[in-house]
Order: sequence, then C-alpha cells, then structure tokens
Amino acid sequence: MASRSDMRNEQYEAQFFEFSPSSFLEGVKGIILDRLCEAVDHLESHLSKVQGEGLPHEEVQQGINLLRQQTDTNFTKTFQKFESHILESIMNVPPHILLPTDMEQATQPSTSEIIKVNTEIEKLHMELKNEKYLHAKLEEELQDIDLVLGEQQKVLNDTLSESRMANFEEAKEKLVLIQGIESETHSAGARVQEVTKLLKMEGANSPLQILETDVFK
Repeated sequence: MASRSDMRNEQYEAQFFEFSPSSFLEGVKGIILDRLCEAVDHLESHLSKVQGEGLPHEEVQQGINLLRQQTDTNFTKTFQKFESHILESIMNVPPHILLPTDMEQATQPSTSEIIKVNTEIEKLHMELKNEKYLHAKLEEELQDIDLVLGEQQKVLNDTLSESRMANFEEAKEKLVLIQGIESETHSAGARVQEVTKLLKMEGANSPLQILETDVFK
C-alpha cells in the first residue's frame, strides 16, 4: 500500500509529466503480457501441428501450461525491478524541482511574516466570536419582541371580542338616543323663547302667568 508521501509525489509527477507514471507502467505491463500470451499461443499452435511426429497432445498441453506459469513468474519479478527503476530513477521529480504554479513556495516566509499572519488570523477569530455574540443577542431581542407582540395581539383580540363589540354597539345606540333627546330639548326651548318674546311684544301675559292663571282658576 502506497504511503501518503508516495501519493503526493505521484500527484506532483503527474502534474509535471502531464500523465501518471504508474498508469503509464500499467499500460506497458499490459502490452508486454499481451505479447507474451500471443507468443505462447503461437508456440502451442505450432506444436499441435507436429503431433504426428511423436508429440502426444497431453505432453504438449502440459508443456504449454508449465511454460505459461514460468513466464508469468519470471515476468512478474523482472517487471517489478523495471518498475522500481523507472519510478525511482527516471520518472521521479526531485524535491528542488517546482512547477511554475508552485514557484511562490521557493521563498519561505520570514518569522515576522508568520507572526503577522498569525496575528491577523487571531484578529479574525476574535471578530468572528464577536459577530456570533451579537447575533445571539439579536436573536434574544427578537424573541422578546415576538413575545411582546404576542401579548399585544392577545389584548387586542380580547378587546375586540364579540361580547365587547356588542356592549360597544349598545352604548353607541344609547349615546345616539341621548344626543337626539338633547337636540329635541334644545329645539323645544328655542321655540318657547320665541313664543315668550312674541307675547311680550303683544302685551300678553307671559307663559308663566298664563300657567298660574290656569292653575288658580
């Protein structure tokens, strides 16, 4: 299993060569295996044609199977050495080689720059903490406002209940009736004053005198 550093190196090599070295070697391995299989198949076909010359089919088959096993074993050992040489000596990007996109990494930051960056990060952390605190306080205030609005709505609903609206309409009708009586009283008083004034001008007794005369008859 490849280590994490090997995986990072392979990723960097893939960027540098614009292809993956391990994938490239897998392709080469597949081509060689195909050629070996074709060669063994060709040999088996050739030997099967000379069976009449004293080569039994069973012996030919056993020999071909043994050849395949030995070929696979030898190829695996040889290719492992070949693969290690390619990956470690040919397609291995040295640590001092940087891609153009990584050239900024060639210059390491100074201690003062690191301290400055850390200070800015700490400042941002503090600002974020303050923002979270203010957000929490605003949430609490919004909850209080919602509670007050709920109480006000409840009072308003109680005020505008059906029974209260009925009492309000009844009081309104009584007020209108009282205003009508007062208006009629004022009108009657005004008419009495006019009649009294008219009687005085004609020399007749006042309404009070007329009332007294009628009473003491």
